[in-house]
Amino acid sequence: MKIRHFLNGLAVITLVGAGPARADWMEARSAHLVIDIDADEAVARDYAVKLERYDAALRLLYGVADDPTRRVNPVRIYPLKEGLFESVCDCVGWVGFQNPSAAGSTIFTIYKAKFDEKAKQGDQTPQAVLLHEYAHRFMYASFPLAYPRWYSEGFAEFNANAAFEPSGAVDIGFPANYRAWSIRNQYEELTVREFFEPPDYYPVDTLYGRGWLMTHYLTLDPARKGQLAVYLAEFNKGKSSLDAAQIAFGDLNKLYRDLFDYRARKGGLAKPLRIPPAKHVPDVSVAPLSPGAVAMMPYHIRIAWGMPSKRAKDMVKEASRIAGAYPKDARAQVDLAGLAFIADDLDTADAAVDRALAVDPDNRDALLRKGQIAVRRASQAKATTPAEWTAARAWYLKANKAEPDASLPLLLYYQSFVTAKQTPSKGAVLGLKRAEVLTPEDGQIRMLLARRLIDEGDAKGARYLLQPVAFSPHAREDDNAARKVIGLIDAGNLADAGKAMDDAIAEDAKKTK
Repeated sequence: MKIRHFLNGLAVITLVGAGPARADWMEARSAHLVIDIDADEAVARDYAVKLERYDAALRLLYGVADDPTRRVNPVRIYPLKEGLFESVCDCVGWVGFQNPSAAGSTIFTIYKAKFDEKAKQGDQTPQAVLLHEYAHRFMYASFPLAYPRWYSEGFAEFNANAAFEPSGAVDIGFPANYRAWSIRNQYEELTVREFFEPPDYYPVDTLYGRGWLMTHYLTLDPARKGQLAVYLAEFNKGKSSLDAAQIAFGDLNKLYRDLFDYRARKGGLAKPLRIPPAKHVPDVSVAPLSPGAVAMMPYHIRIAWGMPSKRAKDMVKEASRIAGAYPKDARAQVDLAGLAFIADDLDTADAAVDRALAVDPDNRDALLRKGQIAVRRASQAKATTPAEWTAARAWYLKANKAEPDASLPLLLYYQSFVTAKQTPSKGAVLGLKRAEVLTPEDGQIRMLLARRLIDEGDAKGARYLLQPVAFSPHAREDDNAARKVIGLIDAGNLADAGKAMDDAIAEDAKKTK
């Protein structure tokens, strides 16, 4: 999420060459979350309990059942202190980010101790940013559809402005007061047509603010009850955002006037929704990270965020020295293996992952990394015999046996056939379909499965899978392969759609090497 800085004076630290990470990192685990946080046990527990309460409130509010089989793929949360966030992010003006992935969807936010306690309701706080990113992930995991940009961000902002009551209830839908300046005048910055179909360059903060206000209005004010559902249904049928809006809302100039009348109406906006407490208190376990995991934490976070191979190469030597002090720490060795793999230092990666497996033979992360190394070696050696590829991908089968409902082994197993330029086996295809059920928010899975459905002649199914990717809130307008493919499908040109998907998948493979 790109929003203006709300914390001033962030000290930027350098990842490489920084001193060792502090020794009070905690890991909190619950039904849906794994949280690594540099804080004491009480803070880590409270953080996890509050976020589990929020998850339960969203499920109750939007009617989403809790599927136990998806808990094997928890959301990984990294609340990072000020300087560490910026050093990992390499960005200016970001305060939160979420990455949907079969490897485990991740959320990165700034953590500032006691900041939320001192803030007023409606202020822009680390908690609001966290809940915004979590709402994004909840939307795309629970309702993987196409969403226009204003609603994707408006939904996240609407749900992020929440309060946690001592009774266990959660109130959702408070005014986002930090957006007040961006919605003060309907005639400034974004016309109603630009709101529904933003130009190439548009005022991001204004779209966020008005997206929040429109979502609040259409969700809580009874005057336009049911219209939002009609709009989203028409949008997902292939109508443009503007055409869908005209069908659902009628006169759009009147809609905009009504929106700003709602903002200024006497008595204020509609009251927030109170979601009753969950039936059960969240079960959270908290434990300190091992000394090796703490020492490798700066690298672990950077791997989770993602980085180019060149930068990883600059880090491998120092990371090897640090991890070398903890040869029996499986997590430290997996982190080293991950960094070395990104750097394409396969010998270092192989040795590290072997040390991890010697300590923990069923470690899923180690088994998967071992498989990735084996598949890359086979690819670089231009292996052609089935036996070579079967041996390489056998590691993914071991990881799948260890955790059958983990989606990443299923994805990597299927990808190994693509890498080998072999026709995926029936089991690989079934596995990919299962992975999409387990992690519907992962765009890579959706792209690969859509490509498969095109081969099977299922244009409707392929289009459905591609829509969330094509209309991802931060998808590029000028280089949107999924949207191009949808256009070809709508034109009845499946052959060219398949070729365009092959090009997009090949390009994506280059980026992730």
